[in-house]
Amino acid sequence: MALQGTVIRTIFQTAASMGAAFDTVCRMSGISPREISDSENMVEWEKAALIWVPLLKLSGDPVIGLHVGMSVNKLLHGMVGFLIQSSRDLDQALQLLCRYGPMISPMVEYRYTVADVAVLEIAPNKMWLTKHPEPARHANDFLMAATINTGSTLSGRRIVPLRVELAYEMREISAYRDFFGCDVFFNKEANRIVLSRETISSAVLTSDQSMFRLFSSILADKQALLAAGSTAANLKQVLFMQFKGRIPAIEEAAAALNMTVRNLQRRLLQEQTSFRAVAGDIRKEMAFQLLQNPAIKLSEISDILGYSDLTAFRKAFKSWTNTTPRAVRKGQVA
Repeated sequence: MALQGTVIRTIFQTAASMGAAFDTVCRMSGISPREISDSENMVEWEKAALIWVPLLKLSGDPVIGLHVGMSVNKLLHGMVGFLIQSSRDLDQALQLLCRYGPMISPMVEYRYTVADVAVLEIAPNKMWLTKHPEPARHANDFLMAATINTGSTLSGRRIVPLRVELAYEMREISAYRDFFGCDVFFNKEANRIVLSRETISSAVLTSDQSMFRLFSSILADKQALLAAGSTAANLKQVLFMQFKGRIPAIEEAAAALNMTVRNLQRRLLQEQTSFRAVAGDIRKEMAFQLLQNPAIKLSEISDILGYSDLTAFRKAFKSWTNTTPRAVRKGQVA
């Protein structure tokens, strides 16, 4: 899991306009301005999941996610943002949000259905909800409010849902009702924005079919390229980029790939490998990288790679190389 850097930049900049200094928020979040300067940059999920902690601390606002979202009129950036801005109407824009949302953040799943009414459901990843429930709540509030504001900007009209449903306990209900302009219900089974068919038929003022075709083609190719990668390769990338080489439980790794443990195990088996084998390869690669830095103690490398103690690390290392970490560090083995 990860989050598009420019989404975080938008959140921080908006919070700065509300009194939280941009540099201070970056420092407290452990995120550099450079990390969030490019829509192609993805910030690892653990950092992204916790960005609301300093914002809450600095503001003391129990619904900070809602208030930041209320001030954002452009939720998405990069190619996905341009594609949605060139959509025909809000219905098409919401379809695209669901289709390409995972490219912006696999931390959130969007579901969109249309019958007598249109329903947009926003579901934060279960690992996020379990591990960091309060930040996940603020993130959900932000997304729901920013989605409505983005729709208003695209259509040039105020978007008022038929109702809003939230899957957590009631807090500051008047703030929600004042912004959304409709009934807001808490303790529901999911987070939903319910819209009328008339609302989703609203034309997008910046609609441009030639641009739409261009960005649709680019994003479809990009999505296909990502999907074509092997599960083992995708798992390696997740472990390196999002977990920084730390080997998580298989449940956490599966969640990061947006799949169940069973599906992950099945796909790896089809590729004649396993989670244990991929994790072993990562540990081996990381061990050699870390050994290049003499300032890092062998015991620290053992801890970083998740071994119970230095003896366990030495034993594993010898099984890979038939030598010892110390010997490699001293340059006795190429």
